[in-house]
Amino acid sequence: MQSYTRRQLKEDKFAKGAQEAVHWATEHRPLLLWGIALVVIAALAITGILLWSSRQSERANAALGKALEVFTAPVRPPGAPADPANKSFASIVERGKESEKELKAVASQFPHTSAGKMAEYLAGTAAIQAGDNSGAEQQLKSAADLSDKNIAALAKLALANFYCTINRAADAATIYRGLVDHPTDTVSKGEAQLQLAAMYEATDPKEAATLYQQIQKESPASPAAQIAASKLASQGK
Repeated sequence: MQSYTRRQLKEDKFAKGAQEAVHWATEHRPLLLWGIALVVIAALAITGILLWSSRQSERANAALGKALEVFTAPVRPPGAPADPANKSFASIVERGKESEKELKAVASQFPHTSAGKMAEYLAGTAAIQAGDNSGAEQQLKSAADLSDKNIAALAKLALANFYCTINRAADAATIYRGLVDHPTDTVSKGEAQLQLAAMYEATDPKEAATLYQQIQKESPASPAAQIAASKLASQGK
C-alpha cells in the first residue's frame, strides 16, 4: 500500500508538471514559434555562409591559378619571337608588371580566402620583379599583417630579402630575427637564421659565423645545418 502511494504520488507529480508545461506552452505559443523560427533562420544562414564560402574558395583558387600562369610564364631569350600559343614575356620586368596586376585583382576580389591572401603576398614579389619598389614594400607589408601566419611569414621573409637588396640591412635584420623567434610551417627558424647569416657575410663575417655555428648546434641533423657547415667550411671555420 505504501509503495503504491509513493508511485501514485510520483505519477500525480509528473502529470501536474506536464499539465503546467502544456499550459505554459499554450500561453507562450507566439514566443515558442518565434524561437523556433530563429533557430531555423540561423541554421539556414550558417548553411548559406558555408556554401558561399565554398564557392568563393573555388572561384578564388581558379583565379589564382590563372594569375600564376602569368607569374610563372617563361621569359624569352633576347630577340626571340613570341609564340601566340604559349604565354611568354620579353623581360622579367614585363612579366612582373602583368602578374602584379593579375595577382592584385585576385587579392582584391577574394580577400577572405586562402588563395586571395596568397595572391596578396605574391603580388608583392611580382612588384619586385617589375621594379616597383614602393608598391612591393606596401604590398608585402600588407601581406605580412595577414591573419594567416604561414602566408604572413612568407611575406615577411620576402620583405626582409627585399630590404637587403636596397641597403636597408637594419630593417631586414629586425624582420629576420622576428622570424627566428616565431617560426612557422613555411619559414623555419633555421631558414630565417640562414638568411640573416647570409646578410651578415659581407658586413660582419664574425656574426655570420656565429649564426652558422648556432644552427649546427641547435639542429645538427637539419638541412639548414648542412648548409651552415658548407658556409663555415668556405670561410675556413
